[in-house]
Amino acid sequence: MFLAFQTLDTMVTYRPLFLSAVLAFVLTGQSSGTAPERSGWAEITTVRQLWEKYPGRIRKVLEAVDPAYPGLEMVSSGLEAGDTIAAAESLLEYYRRSDAADWLVRQSVEGEEAEWLDLARMITHDSISLNGTTAAIPRNPDGGWKWDYTGPDEDAEFAYSLNGHRYLTAVLGAWRSTGDEVFIRAFDRLIRDWILHNPLPAEGSPMYRVFTAPELDWRDIGETAWRDLDAGRRMEGSWPQAFHTFQSSGAFTPAARLLMLSGFAEHAAYLRKYHKKGHNWTTMEMNGLALVGLTFPEFKEAKAWTEYAMQTMETEIQRQVYPDGVQTEVSTKTQWVALKPFETIAANFQLAGRAVSADYTARLEDMYNYLAYAMRPDGHQPLNNDSDREDLRPRVLKAAGKFNRPDWAWIATNGASGQQPEGLPSVVFPWAGLHIMRSGWDGQAHWTFFDTGPFGTGHQHADMLHLSISAYGKDLLVDGGRYTHKDYFSFDPANWRGYFRSSFSHNVILVDGKGQNAGPLRAAAPLPESDYANTPEFDFARGAFTGGYEGVEGRAEHTRSVLYIRGKYWIVIDRIETDRPRELSVLWHFEPNCTVAAEKGGRLVARNGDANLQFIPLGPTLPQPEIIAGQEKPVIQGWYSAEYGIKVPNPTAVYTLKNAGSLTLVWLLVPSSGQMPDVKGWYSLSDDGAMNFKIRQGKADPVTAKVYMTGIPQVEGVSSR
Repeated sequence: MFLAFQTLDTMVTYRPLFLSAVLAFVLTGQSSGTAPERSGWAEITTVRQLWEKYPGRIRKVLEAVDPAYPGLEMVSSGLEAGDTIAAAESLLEYYRRSDAADWLVRQSVEGEEAEWLDLARMITHDSISLNGTTAAIPRNPDGGWKWDYTGPDEDAEFAYSLNGHRYLTAVLGAWRSTGDEVFIRAFDRLIRDWILHNPLPAEGSPMYRVFTAPELDWRDIGETAWRDLDAGRRMEGSWPQAFHTFQSSGAFTPAARLLMLSGFAEHAAYLRKYHKKGHNWTTMEMNGLALVGLTFPEFKEAKAWTEYAMQTMETEIQRQVYPDGVQTEVSTKTQWVALKPFETIAANFQLAGRAVSADYTARLEDMYNYLAYAMRPDGHQPLNNDSDREDLRPRVLKAAGKFNRPDWAWIATNGASGQQPEGLPSVVFPWAGLHIMRSGWDGQAHWTFFDTGPFGTGHQHADMLHLSISAYGKDLLVDGGRYTHKDYFSFDPANWRGYFRSSFSHNVILVDGKGQNAGPLRAAAPLPESDYANTPEFDFARGAFTGGYEGVEGRAEHTRSVLYIRGKYWIVIDRIETDRPRELSVLWHFEPNCTVAAEKGGRLVARNGDANLQFIPLGPTLPQPEIIAGQEKPVIQGWYSAEYGIKVPNPTAVYTLKNAGSLTLVWLLVPSSGQMPDVKGWYSLSDDGAMNFKIRQGKADPVTAKVYMTGIPQVEGVSSR
């Protein structure tokens, strides 16, 4: 679900062709040496059996712990006597009696009990559900799982999640809930299987090229067990909590306990040396490193691990999060994915009796503030940059209590609880370039998401100037979503990943049949205040895409301005500047449940239940649009994905203008509930290039607006609300 080798400063977006040497490396494999022996592993359950078969694992543990640590006296005695087995058994006895990680043991398992009970039962029968995909995991001849299995869809994300082990918390929860040790036995077997058959490749082996060769990605080398992100995921939750929680059970074998201890030392050293920098992965990797240090203070390097992890996170939260609170990937899903480990490391430090700086806590609040103010009236998040249509309300409501923010509670409950936010319902995040325009805080409110910001430092979609609209409890104009990570780096609309990432699935304009190039990854400064305004009567935002179009010669630039007359309608102005005649394709994607009808003069009417949206072109005269849904050839068009792995057709209006030079397109977008109002609009041009609008709705007095080429519009005739 994340970009695999990219930093915030040097991000590979369009994949280069590999040099023959790189291809040769990829094809010759990533083996770390002799493959681990598989026969007889399932019978290794005792300390002595492990010592006889894998003595290096026990040595690794005893070398990592500090025998002078209080409580490890018997470990020290065993080592002094040269009795490795006695020392190892004494160490296991120490952990059975230790309460140092009780604060972690007491933490609840996330999710609903029924869900993780079902998942845990599946795991005991060699099946699993990951990211919406359910599959039986193939076994090797010796009974172990095939850990490189990519699932029924042959998606590397499945294998990464399989090796990330987050699902093992379901086994923990099931044992707590039922007391049935079948769950611990399943965990014990899986953990022995994984550790024994997935040794960390030796330094210098081909796998480590991924950390130094920007042209390489984990998908290129085929390694599924030791991706640094998944090493962090194993350490940030399921492994430490399960190890400490299962100490009271005899079903948790001594061999599994020692293997896990060796794994903790191995993972921590790996994460300390090979973690990402300036990336959302860093947050999960450092969270894992810190949790090992906090819950295993007996390790010699524990203090150094925890201090380094927090120092890194303090640096990263400043580097990865803009001053407006938006994470630099400009993806709402990544926002809370990154926020969770930022927040979790702070919570873990506090539970372990460590201090967290006030500045760090304030940055967490900034990140939650974006989630609260960007959510739709129904509580779901925008679909920007590899996001899904997920419900933000549980996260925001929990954070509202933690940070004492009654305004967040008001937003998340449509005013049923909390305190109404001060000021206007619309907000701008000027570093991220995101505009949220709203008519109010109720569930029927108008909501607009308009993107005038940077490309993002990860999970990018070619969608600058995209516009989404919801009104009267329904989505109307939509972002296509993400659907899949197969062909991860593609922007080619001929494949599914490329379509959902490309301009083809967004409400933008194609030039000569091509989508936008990559734009700047990061914002160097906030938006100029001359390009946006929020007033009681209206909201305004202007943005320009000047990065060119894929493979298109010459100059072609798109400027879009959105003027929202609060509670009434939107005026959208699209200005195309080009140095030669072009074929322009204007795309408007609608929510799948919308029925969309084209009327005379290029008008559109979209209906989604009681919610309607009229598209009224105000100039120039347009051809009738083609309404496309569920197309796969010659390019993919008219598809929508609210949830990863699921796609459905959605009606898409495509206006095609041939032999078009520089021109301005103007759209009046009128939402309504039930009966649609009679709305008429006109505009004229002033000598200074300003556009003078007059919009009349029914018999009401007209609203007039003067929109300049630069600066903020003047609007009259709108009563304050």
